[in-house]
Amino acid sequence: MHAHEVTQRSLNISGATTIQPIIEEVAKRYLEEMQGELFIEGGGTEGGLQKLREKKADIAMVARDLSQEEKQDFSHASIAIDAVAVVLNKNKNVQNLTKEQLLDIYGGKTTDFIVISRKMDRATLNVFEAYSALFSPKRKNMPSDTKRIREDAWEAESNINTLLWVAGLKNTITIVSHAEALRYIEMGYPIVIAAIDGISPTNESIKNGTYPITRKLNLVWDKENKRAVEFIEWSKQPSFIKAVQKLGFTAVER
Repeated sequence: MHAHEVTQRSLNISGATTIQPIIEEVAKRYLEEMQGELFIEGGGTEGGLQKLREKKADIAMVARDLSQEEKQDFSHASIAIDAVAVVLNKNKNVQNLTKEQLLDIYGGKTTDFIVISRKMDRATLNVFEAYSALFSPKRKNMPSDTKRIREDAWEAESNINTLLWVAGLKNTITIVSHAEALRYIEMGYPIVIAAIDGISPTNESIKNGTYPITRKLNLVWDKENKRAVEFIEWSKQPSFIKAVQKLGFTAVER
């Protein structure tokens, strides 16, 4: 195996920190089977798409549905479904919230929580905005009657930041990848996932759509990029699907 062959199959994959663990999980197998190295970085959905446009990434990890324009510009594959979970510090002892209670907390009507939201370039925020019709106070050019997430909400970048803040601070609430929240609970972090209107995010409720905040996780690439196409074809195998499930995501038939 010559060094230049390794380079030919090496890929830069950038974007959503929600998808990052899946790609990290399969990177060793890709190196063994295809002799290609995966260079993986987070930075958020919008950052990944920007790098793809600038040809600084071969594949963008996008943790939301694509716009019509994005679908025209690029090829994409949905690799999993993830829920956006509502996560609280265990100290709060909240097992269930109604949608109305959640909107009151994030909208500022209920004030006994430290609210952790997400930065504008994060797909988790887009998905929550679509569900709640509450928008980031930093989102410009919105109608004057737009309802906003409270001004003093903290804004986290990655899932890791978000979960560490909630674990470390009493009275906190956040929105975060369900699969990542499960991983942190398994590691013993003092956090809980709340049900919404009595429905907890489970494999079944995420798949059948009864849990109300879900999003598809996508890989996005330029169809002219042969190495990216090769990786997408490789990712259809059962071991990739097992990696998706092992990390707590709901696999998508491809």
